[in-house]
Amino acid sequence: MFISSQRFAPRILLAVAAVLAAPAAMMAQTATATITGTVTDATGAVVPGAQVTVVAHGTGLTYQANSSSDGSYTVPLLPVGSYDITIAATGFSGFKQTGIVLDVGQRFRADASLKTGGSSETITVTSTTAPLQTDESSVGNVIEGRAIQELPLNGRQPFTLALLVPGVQTTSRASNGFADASNQGFSRLRINGGSTLGNQFLLDGAMDTIPTINEVSVVPMVDSIAEFRVITNTPAAEFGMSSGGYVNLATKTGTNDIHLTAYEFVRNDILNSVNRFATKDPITGRLKPILRYNQFGGTVGGPVRIPWLYNGHDRTFFFFGYEQWHQRSASLQRSTVPTALQRSGDFSQTYATATSTTPIPIYDPSTTIANPTGNGFIRTRFAGNKITTFDPVALAVLKYYPQPNIAPVDTKTNANNFYSEATGGIDQDVIAVRGDHRISDADSIFARYAGNLNSTHTVGYGLGDSDPLARNDTRKNYNFAVGETHTFAPTVLNEFRASFVRQKLTFLAPSYNKNYPQALGFPSIIPQTLFPSVAVSGMIAVGPTTGTFTAGNRIGTVIQFADSVSWIRGRHSFKFGVEDHITRYNQLGQIYPSGNFSFTGSYTNNPQSPAGTGVAFADFLLGQVAGGQLTINPAFATKSWAGGIFAQDDFKVTPKLTFNVGIRYDISGPPVERHGWFSTFNPYLINSQTSMPGVMQYAGVNGSRLFVRYDANNIAPRFGFAYSADDKTVIRGGIAVIYNPVESADIHQVTNTGLGFSSQTTFSGNGPYSAFQLSKGPSALIAPAGAAGGPTAYRGQSVFWQNPFAPTPYSLQWNFAVQRQLPGGWTVSAAYVGNKGTHLLGGNYNVNTLNPVYYAQYGTKLQNQVPNPFYGKITTGTLSGTTISQSQALLPLPDYLSITTLARHGAMSIYHALQATAEHRYSHGLTLLLAYSKSKLINDSTSSDSGESTDGTFRDPIYRPYLERSLDPNDTSQNLSATGVWELPIGTPSHRALNVLTGGWQIQGILQWQTGTPLTVTGSNNFTGTPFPNLVGNPTLSRSQRSISKWFNTAAFANPAAYTIGNAPRTLPATRGPAFTNVNASLIKNIRMEKWKLELRAEAFNLFNHPNLNNPNTSFTPDSTGVNTNALFGTITSAMDPRVFQIGVHLSR
Repeated sequence: MFISSQRFAPRILLAVAAVLAAPAAMMAQTATATITGTVTDATGAVVPGAQVTVVAHGTGLTYQANSSSDGSYTVPLLPVGSYDITIAATGFSGFKQTGIVLDVGQRFRADASLKTGGSSETITVTSTTAPLQTDESSVGNVIEGRAIQELPLNGRQPFTLALLVPGVQTTSRASNGFADASNQGFSRLRINGGSTLGNQFLLDGAMDTIPTINEVSVVPMVDSIAEFRVITNTPAAEFGMSSGGYVNLATKTGTNDIHLTAYEFVRNDILNSVNRFATKDPITGRLKPILRYNQFGGTVGGPVRIPWLYNGHDRTFFFFGYEQWHQRSASLQRSTVPTALQRSGDFSQTYATATSTTPIPIYDPSTTIANPTGNGFIRTRFAGNKITTFDPVALAVLKYYPQPNIAPVDTKTNANNFYSEATGGIDQDVIAVRGDHRISDADSIFARYAGNLNSTHTVGYGLGDSDPLARNDTRKNYNFAVGETHTFAPTVLNEFRASFVRQKLTFLAPSYNKNYPQALGFPSIIPQTLFPSVAVSGMIAVGPTTGTFTAGNRIGTVIQFADSVSWIRGRHSFKFGVEDHITRYNQLGQIYPSGNFSFTGSYTNNPQSPAGTGVAFADFLLGQVAGGQLTINPAFATKSWAGGIFAQDDFKVTPKLTFNVGIRYDISGPPVERHGWFSTFNPYLINSQTSMPGVMQYAGVNGSRLFVRYDANNIAPRFGFAYSADDKTVIRGGIAVIYNPVESADIHQVTNTGLGFSSQTTFSGNGPYSAFQLSKGPSALIAPAGAAGGPTAYRGQSVFWQNPFAPTPYSLQWNFAVQRQLPGGWTVSAAYVGNKGTHLLGGNYNVNTLNPVYYAQYGTKLQNQVPNPFYGKITTGTLSGTTISQSQALLPLPDYLSITTLARHGAMSIYHALQATAEHRYSHGLTLLLAYSKSKLINDSTSSDSGESTDGTFRDPIYRPYLERSLDPNDTSQNLSATGVWELPIGTPSHRALNVLTGGWQIQGILQWQTGTPLTVTGSNNFTGTPFPNLVGNPTLSRSQRSISKWFNTAAFANPAAYTIGNAPRTLPATRGPAFTNVNASLIKNIRMEKWKLELRAEAFNLFNHPNLNNPNTSFTPDSTGVNTNALFGTITSAMDPRVFQIGVHLSR
């Protein structure tokens, strides 16, 4: 551990560096653009002192600069949008370039050649072709506003368009297209081989993610988005804290004209196709689940005008947008509920199978005694197989069991005699508010608020408070940003921004805080939080039994500050910057706060011959609890900090050659728990109480409040170049080191880093006797001991270990690209892109593992029992007996079970890709973008994208970690996408009435094709605890041999011999799942009415209803003889969504 004074050193270091870096620092991750160029005369000589004026189309705002002694000029910090540029110099004719469209983060080159002449003469050119990237070396692409507005977006989710950029992939290809209430689906992008936890999503240059979970906070409504840019490789030094890529979205601003939109989009299951694997429901005859989906909203923007008081033309602008969407869906639920006879205690008609001739006998647990004539215990059978006495709490709970409502599968078992088709749904409000104000020619400010407010209602069986699956989730996500731009001089500009991002999720079972335990008669020892969970084997559960959080909240907050300066000096464009953000993460997660009580039939069976005797529901009526648990979790609150500084010089070495030289420094502080409820197990310290390695350390007690040291070595250089071989060809390249001080969600789980500050009381029966009577409850609950548990707490149990020397993950990125303008308005590019990840967040594993040399040395003797040296010292758990297994005795720390790593920074990755694009920007009614990539991603951790993993995913993580090096499970070696908007050249303009029908048609489409992902086959039965079998043949089948029922050669796998590790690779490089092919298309009819435009839309997702199959079952399940017992092994049993139709109307002015 480290002394507390160290926590201050990094902040001091950062502050000093910021002061030295610049008088004011450069805003990182800006959402603006730059125009740069060189002014020459007809002979090619430079023209210094030329006046450059840039005018924004929508707002009329002007920006000015002068060309320097070498003729170069730069106009930075321009909001995205369309511009005209005018250049004038004494003795020369004027120059004007119109129709310049600036994208997020773009450096647009506008060179001017002035002719000798009078100032009244002006040469005007119009921009029509996608500009060449002549001044920067980063790799990425811009998704333009028109594409966002008009392309068929499944669920109208703008971030999904990032998948059209080469190198961007998703780890989950399946999507129903609904707005994702959690935003997790599209947050998990893999950008050029980077970690899915390493991406930065930005909204107007401000963070839009919570680092702890790396989940997008706010997804703006489509009509409020101007455009967004995806940077996939070697970004400028202003970008940091990422090992993936950057998605920088710019919102719309108001203009001098009033602009309005209104829209509505509708879906209905009647319009949708049937999934390939769907079967007709025997009750309803339905093949498709019920669906109703409605999304509507509108926007308004323009100048701020207050009659007789203020006119904001050319100065003050506003933008407001509001959207709602509602989704209702219902799925069929079936289960078994008690019959009328069973509810009365009569089990004379309860049979084990449909062919049984005698009912299942039940015995009275109150008559359990030791067998006076032999071994074991005996019980008396209930007369007539009927119960006559009932537990009062069981009777109270019984009222919440639903009655049978359909005929059962058979009348003897009465299985599946209950049916439900309850309707649940999601409701969301999306809000966008923005204001922009030009204080003076030197000052402008903006403020923007964006919010997503949604609620998800999971109704389960529709049983209300007692439903086992019901939960209400409420999310309130906000993103608020303010900024100010100040011009100190034409060549020195400063920008300040601050932002506040919050995600607040509340998840509650419907019975929360309604005092059900007391109302049902449970003893007062049971907390009143929820309806207690009652699970009867073979029947529907009562009370929340999902196994996930049933009550609690999760609140993530990020406060970010940044300041910036841009300094143009001759051929140098300098940027200096600093940013700082504070993250707070609060979580209260409860699973069974009012207890989980299970009933198995073990206490109404015949203890002398239990097979075929005893009924679980009979146990319940008698209140005979077989097992369960009750958890106590505190409200957990952490705080962490991160910051960065950078310097960048875009140096125009010659008019054709630009160097991008930068350096960045990032640092982050490990999280600190507000109440000191952090703990970790240290396997290296000697415990003074046991004289053996292994000490529980508690924050601020016998350990530092910081369990991970600051890593102050995160210096990240950047270098790139752009060379214009001629006026239509650019050659670029770059290399960059990028640190990603990512926080793993698993270190924010109280059950991990808060070990000792939460507790779980486990209930279990004792031989023939139940754990307790339901109405009497447990005798006591285990309270969290906290630091009072001492250094020996959890000895004999499983613990968690946080490596205090975990280094900061980083990536080394590089690229080489060629871009060329072609006739016809086309721009093409080809690039080689690489990315090497080091110290990445990897899957967690058990460090208390057996050295493989013992497998060969002991073999099956590892299962032998040996005297327990800890007998009497460990009093609970599996290590409290007189003997332990030989394998346990040989562990590095034999007095502990598993010792699981947390936030392991030890994974690696390497990525290579060839990427190509062809772009035709809008002209003559046509826009096209084609993108292709061929890539390979290799890493050594299945869970390197999540940081959360169960033990057993590694073969030998301590001694031979290289065994896991293979293709990533989500590697798609080839990706092709094509998008386009085509205004059909039809209609009769000369006949206005007829043209209303024949004109104004346009079609849009998105094509995506991907190869399948490499398959991972797991399963072994060889006593090593590792999941991989032996590979004994070629698992790949040819296309003609492959089928849904046998996708790969299942005979190619065998169970490893006892105590040997399987040799099958983590992923099979040549054996891949099904490819993915999808076409989304829409037809729009435009009807123009003076300033208004009405769009009637018909959209189809998976237009050709292509059956995109999911991966096959890859679970090799050997029995004790090594023979696979999984009948579905190698079989595909499901597919992604079939064709879905959506209709809509969009009105704009």
